[in-house]
Amino acid sequence: MLGGINNALFLQSLGGFLALLVFIPLLRWTFDSPSVKAERVRRREIKKSLRRLKRK
Repeated sequence: MLGGINNALFLQSLGGFLALLVFIPLLRWTFDSPSVKAERVRRREIKKSLRRLKRK
């Protein structure tokens, strides 16, 4: 090619960006952030304390 654009390489790079656009939300959905984990722990502790109060 005499100074032209490599169409295959261009399309491949666009495909990479599209894959990232799909991959990033997928990873965010599958892996929780630390704040979500802390919230779950706090919720479990509240449930445990409520169970203890109900037993009395």
